[in-house]
Amino acid sequence: MRVRSPLRRRTRSVVDRASSADLVMLALDRPDMAEQVGGILLLGRGPAFDLGTAEATLAGRIQAVPRLRQRLMPAPLGCGRPVWIDDVDFNITRHVRQVPCPAPGDEQALLDLGVRLVADPLPRSGPLWSAAFVTGLADGKVALVLVLHHVLADGIGGLAVLNVLVDNVLSDP
Repeated sequence: MRVRSPLRRRTRSVVDRASSADLVMLALDRPDMAEQVGGILLLGRGPAFDLGTAEATLAGRIQAVPRLRQRLMPAPLGCGRPVWIDDVDFNITRHVRQVPCPAPGDEQALLDLGVRLVADPLPRSGPLWSAAFVTGLADGKVALVLVLHHVLADGIGGLAVLNVLVDNVLSDP
């Protein structure tokens, strides 16, 4: 019987390639209309909103959704589809911002702002998502506009991401 030395064990690295569906979503992107989905969540009232606290909360929760810290890297010509890699330069401040709601700060103003934020193409150089905390709403609440490129989540997948990122803790910033 032959015993294999532990030093000779082969390690197999897993390459996480973009799926065929991902490639379709990326190919459908146009400068005037990106393949992105978004949601607007109305968060509760509380003490004065603090972007730093909200960023820290999101940063902790993003650990449970690795894809939100990854970006697509093109493979060399002839070497297959792009691969998902951890973004070594990931910084949550590049993805999260605070945006004032235009006057009068009502529901229509929030919806109009949400449409503009979702339509703004996400840079391909990093993870394909953004979050905007909207302040200045007429009722004193804060809203969160979360934008995900379709390669990160479809409808159900987007809801799963929201479930991880947002709960009672985040809604009381």
